[in-house]
Amino acid sequence: MIRRGRDSSGIVGAEVLPFVVLVFIGGALVLAQAWAALDAKIAVVAGAREATRTFVEHPGPRPAHAVNAAVSAGTQAMSGYRLHGEASVAPVGAARLRRCDRVTFEATQEVPRIALLGGGWSPLTVRARASEIVDPFRHGLSGRAPCGQ
Repeated sequence: MIRRGRDSSGIVGAEVLPFVVLVFIGGALVLAQAWAALDAKIAVVAGAREATRTFVEHPGPRPAHAVNAAVSAGTQAMSGYRLHGEASVAPVGAARLRRCDRVTFEATQEVPRIALLGGGWSPLTVRARASEIVDPFRHGLSGRAPCGQ
């Protein structure tokens, strides 16, 4: 007759299982946060680019109207991504509608952080800038083009 002793080789699997579940859940949360930040980055790049392009191509000679149209276009481009959090578009520095002037717009989007264990973490702010030069040969602007010669 063969006598079998107590074998504890299968117990390790039961001890490791909760750890594997925690690692899987933590990894999924990190992946979800990274995906939200990537979505926000795509949205702010589109918003900044659209705002800058709208300003440079604005038909009127008034910079205030061009800035308003650019901010509206950038905000609308970002709202198409339907993200949660605060979003804004604003010119960086003085936005002048003169030939050969460089214009830069910055878009920002706040991404809420995934809070674990009731942690009240501040949101992640994602930023993007876009810059263009006002066309030296465009119609509707006065003066000569210093860079187009």
